[in-house]
Amino acid sequence: MIVQKGFPTLKQIADNVPLNTDVSDVVAEMRLELSKTTGIGLAANQIGCLQRIILINCNGFMGVVINPVITKRSGKIKNSVEGCLSYPGKQVKVKRDNQVVVIGFDENWKPISRKCKALTAFCVQHEIDHLNGITI
Repeated sequence: MIVQKGFPTLKQIADNVPLNTDVSDVVAEMRLELSKTTGIGLAANQIGCLQRIILINCNGFMGVVINPVITKRSGKIKNSVEGCLSYPGKQVKVKRDNQVVVIGFDENWKPISRKCKALTAFCVQHEIDHLNGITI
């Protein structure tokens, strides 16, 4: 179940996942919950799990990033209009970078680096904000 406004994990900072930890159950639950929505991303703390895992399903980037870190940013956008699965019906304008590079690990613990633009970049930033206890 995707937790809603007021649930404690939404305001907490998620922990790094130790290397080679089996996260298959968490990832499976994230995929299931995201599939029930029209959303394009989900952070593990949105299902009540305080691990640094995000799931992205946006513009050709479909996958998991464990322990995601943004290493490059460019092109500030002042008014990215965003919604959130944990705050149904709410939309806010957010300042975001139009391009980011995110690094981390896939669900098999292979290192990944992905350059993201526009909506995908906004999604990655939104989900990492969740991992840092920041909500819209």
